[in-house]
Amino acid sequence: MNAEDIFKKCCQRNTVSLFKGFLMMLEDLHKEHEIHFNKLRQNLPEGCVPLIDQADYFDEDKLQHLRKRTLDIGNETIRNIEGEIDNYIIGFTFK
Repeated sequence: MNAEDIFKKCCQRNTVSLFKGFLMMLEDLHKEHEIHFNKLRQNLPEGCVPLIDQADYFDEDKLQHLRKRTLDIGNETIRNIEGEIDNYIIGFTFK
């Protein structure tokens, strides 16, 4: 494997790790959102539940949409980095 391939793999691995972190944060936010909206549903009068349901924007569809956008941005970032690397000559001196 040449220096350019090693560098591309390193960039790809770190970019994937970064975007996996973003996905975990999205899932954490969704879970917290569910917990707090469930508390509202349980503690407000029954007549308010339809309003709470209407205000609950962060449903499973929204989570999947945000996950897809995050993955798309991550993949685009990897492609952009790989395209930029092609503009340079990369060499390493290993210790």
